Amino acid sequence: MRGACRGCPTQPDTLRSMTPRTRRRTLTGALVATLVLTGCATGAQQSGQSGAAESGSTQSGGQIDGTVQGFYSQQVSWKTCTEEQVTTDNTANPPKDLTPYQCATLVAPLDWDDPAGETVELSIARHLASGTSQGALFYNLGGPGGAAVNSLALMVTDSFGEDLVKDFDLVALDPRGVGASTPVVCMTDEERDRYNEDDSSASEGDQTPDQIIAQAEKIMGSIGQGCLDHSGDLARHIDTVSAAKDFDMARAALGQETMNYLGYSYGTFLGATYAGLFPDKVGRFVLDGALDPSLNVNQVSDLQMRGFEDSLAHWIEDCQAGSACPLSGGVEGGQQKVSAFLDRLAQSPLQTSDPQRPLTQSLARTAILGILYNTANYSTLTQAMQQAMGSNDGSMLLFLADYFNDRNQDGTYASNGTDALLAINSLDYEPAGTPEQWQADAEKLQQELPVLGAFAGYSSAGLSAWPIKSTTPRTAITAPGTPPIVVVGTTHDPATPYVMAQGLAEQLEGGVLVSWEGWNHTAYSKSGSRCVAKAVEGYLVDGTVPEDGLRCTD
Repeated sequence: MRGACRGCPTQPDTLRSMTPRTRRRTLTGALVATLVLTGCATGAQQSGQSGAAESGSTQSGGQIDGTVQGFYSQQVSWKTCTEEQVTTDNTANPPKDLTPYQCATLVAPLDWDDPAGETVELSIARHLASGTSQGALFYNLGGPGGAAVNSLALMVTDSFGEDLVKDFDLVALDPRGVGASTPVVCMTDEERDRYNEDDSSASEGDQTPDQIIAQAEKIMGSIGQGCLDHSGDLARHIDTVSAAKDFDMARAALGQETMNYLGYSYGTFLGATYAGLFPDKVGRFVLDGALDPSLNVNQVSDLQMRGFEDSLAHWIEDCQAGSACPLSGGVEGGQQKVSAFLDRLAQSPLQTSDPQRPLTQSLARTAILGILYNTANYSTLTQAMQQAMGSNDGSMLLFLADYFNDRNQDGTYASNGTDALLAINSLDYEPAGTPEQWQADAEKLQQELPVLGAFAGYSSAGLSAWPIKSTTPRTAITAPGTPPIVVVGTTHDPATPYVMAQGLAEQLEGGVLVSWEGWNHTAYSKSGSRCVAKAVEGYLVDGTVPEDGLRCTD
């Protein structure tokens, strides 16, 4: 998760929020203690491909005959997973018994319109039901760019309720371009560092709109060309429609007549896209932390900017209720101090325990916005801000930024999540509006949002320079003829604001809205709201459709 870059369609204040859900969970006590004591330690990072690796070679389809039916009928060769395949470095309790965990590789056409052409590999894993299985339950954690396979053990032990683990074979499929599937690569590790640390937007107060647009086009055009240089034609075929077709192929390969699915954040868009393409194959679907597919990139960006600003104010209130808060003067005073702190970083980055890596404004925003996904981590942000503002030491904030960016202490990156996120979103969205409209929108948000308004607007600018044009316009998805689809929305979700869940539930012909009054990004887990868990698990396990409009307050 990187700081805001005007014109980049995938930063935290626009679409960057749809990042892997496992990185937004509560920070472990050991990690918090390490942060407090040292401010800099080895990050709990995802295992996976180093971003420096070249990708773009596609794999042979083997015995598959090059027809769509051939891919759908391929045999799955399951093998017992290794611990490294289904865990991350921050999995608190790796499974002692790997017997229920099975891993395999599927093959899909690079271009579903040309099934006889090149192919890609898809990594898939499942945890077999501990009881009598009802079949497969697929899940996706978000992103785009969030790997699923290496999250499987964590989801089984920490997130999914006991009834789901008992009654379903829980299936993780890394989408094309992501994780252990054939990965898209757009940048080297050094280029990712420059992208994440970049404070070129800090001088925008002195720039004209034309200069801001030109800067956004330069950044995104360069990254897009990097995708083509490193990954070739793969970069042209990692859109969500292609991924949804892969999921339907996987459904068939696993012998499922219909697909049961639990999607979080961006995973709700993937699920809704699937439902629109294959309504007759939809089983029991739950979409948590929804994106509204009818909104263009500017509308999504604006909603997210407001969501993060509200959550930042919520953290300020929590901070000021304690004794060690570096902010004073109520919410308004706190907003002024955070804004001034970020402005200072733009001119003079803060020293850290690594003399080669000062805390830039962009890295500080990454840390701040990353914490806002989960209120349980508010105290960690308070400690990090106290260290930065009280002791002029940015070590904790730098550690958090690296954690959310999947950066290892040695400078390598543990996943290709940033590259995949940029590339997939840039295929899924297209520019909207005119430069004059972008300028007016940016000026409005700057007046409205005390802290983040300075970084808002121009979300369409970078998309205009992406070298691969989007071919799928954003539009409402109705998915007529499906069974009920449960949409879960959190009333103060910072990353996927509640109004988007309302919009998706209203669009879907079978949409059923369940709301949770909270401030976290997404709502369902076995340790979260019991009301939400009952609604979600009751539908997935028993087919009990929750009341449309159900509101959970616990």
